[in-house]
Amino acid sequence: MTEPHSAGESDGGGARRAAAGSSYQRPEITRAPITATVIGLAAGAFSSLFGVGGGLLMVPAMVYLLRVRPPRAHGTSLAVVLPTALAGVYRYSQAGNVEWGLVLPLALGGVLGALLGAAAVTALGAGALKRLSGVLVVVTGCVLIVVPGGSAQHAAPVGAGVGMIGLVGMAAGIVSGLLGVGGGIVMVPALVFLLGRDQHLAQGVSLAVIIPVSVSGALIHARKGHVIPTLAFWLSVGAVIAASVVGAAVQRFSSESLRTLFGVFLVMMGVTMVARPLHRRIT
Repeated sequence: MTEPHSAGESDGGGARRAAAGSSYQRPEITRAPITATVIGLAAGAFSSLFGVGGGLLMVPAMVYLLRVRPPRAHGTSLAVVLPTALAGVYRYSQAGNVEWGLVLPLALGGVLGALLGAAAVTALGAGALKRLSGVLVVVTGCVLIVVPGGSAQHAAPVGAGVGMIGLVGMAAGIVSGLLGVGGGIVMVPALVFLLGRDQHLAQGVSLAVIIPVSVSGALIHARKGHVIPTLAFWLSVGAVIAASVVGAAVQRFSSESLRTLFGVFLVMMGVTMVARPLHRRIT
């Protein structure tokens, strides 16, 4: 007699879950050391190769592979970005490809820009802005691929353009706040074209700027309970190893090859940014 009652309860639970639809979510997978380490390896390699935060890979990987809620995925990612960026910066610095005088004004401008970008999303709507920004990112990537690298040989002293440096950081921060992605996709090409830095140096500086920004972001998310320590640990293990290995290897690339790789990366990012809002409208 109890078995039919148990089955009925099970059916009722299934019906309730079906009625709830997408509001029903399976539990997060927070203890998966192998999967987390593999995700970290990919994110660390990606970070050092392009001088950007590994969150572009870590966040979607945690959401889709480990079922982590987006706010917790983002917070955990920021906690991992710090050691990842430190490992990458160490390798770039060893090769003389970090200009420390640029880091502070870029970081300050980036924080202000992130606030402005978040406000712009609220005021104007994210869909149209993401499409426009995606087009600009595609164009920038094409320019990096096509235009010769000789333009990176006219670097001006830091003291001669602190305001310009701050504006570059602000622009990167605006894009970061607007799109929820790392500002490196703007900062690196801006350092190359506007400040005349070499591709290697631009990526090294971008990684260095990530450090203070990730610290503040990780602390905020930790206070909200959005950092998962076990995942952060294993993600960091993989990310630090890959960032160190790839960071050393990248220094052997020619500037032209690195510019081309970064340009291809930007084109792919831009196409994704344009396609996502359109896909959502169609579906």
